[in-house]
Amino acid sequence: MSKRSIARFLFFLIFLACTAYIVYYMYDAKHNSDKAGVRADTASRVNTESKEVKVVTAVDESTGEERRLVLLSQYEKLYEQNKNLIGWIKIDDTNIDYPVMKSLNGNGEFYLDHDFNGNEDRNGTIFMDDACDVIKPTENYIIYGHNMKSGQMFGDLKKYKSESFFNDHQIVKFDSIYEPGVYQVMFAFQSHVYEENVIAFKYYQFIEPASEKEFNSGIEEMRAQALYDSGITAQYGDRLLLLSTCDYDEANGRFVVVCKRLPD
Repeated sequence: MSKRSIARFLFFLIFLACTAYIVYYMYDAKHNSDKAGVRADTASRVNTESKEVKVVTAVDESTGEERRLVLLSQYEKLYEQNKNLIGWIKIDDTNIDYPVMKSLNGNGEFYLDHDFNGNEDRNGTIFMDDACDVIKPTENYIIYGHNMKSGQMFGDLKKYKSESFFNDHQIVKFDSIYEPGVYQVMFAFQSHVYEENVIAFKYYQFIEPASEKEFNSGIEEMRAQALYDSGITAQYGDRLLLLSTCDYDEANGRFVVVCKRLPD
């Protein structure tokens, strides 16, 4: 093969690679635009007008006991469309303004790659840890979301790596479908998923501390890992909200933002 033929062949390969990249880029942009549209459409279904009180029957996951709870009126329409809805999370000046899901069939990873309507979607949906409960509330809540480069889902959570962003965005709003909640950010830290046999503080298991001593120990572990000193702490009995996403600085890395619920 002549040098000219080789050059033409290489040029053709480069052309194919560039074309493939452009097609993928356009698809990815459209996909993220569609996802934003789905979020806007979902948000439009939040009913801020209704004043009617709706009582629903929910099952206590720990005992199997049925409990009658008042559903917040603004989430009635969404709840009717998907009974896996358990709340809504919002952080100002970020893309984080989403429904929070929890699979009722015990498949805790379902919303890793499915949207609000149950359709397959690589962006997934924001969802709560299976071990948490909003019916008979656990002491702490852990909520997960993908770290999307587009900033969708929990992609904007990494903004809390900046202390200045924290100083201007200390409030996280998380409503369960049964009660509104406002939380104050305490810590932001990097961690990872440990091997099961490793003895270490595993934030993703910090849901029901067995004692005040265990709670305080967990707080100190997170404070020690925090990227900066917020000066904010929590007392035993405070409910914590842990927001978790992937962190690409290490294998199986995680970035975590910890908040405490403020009094009503």
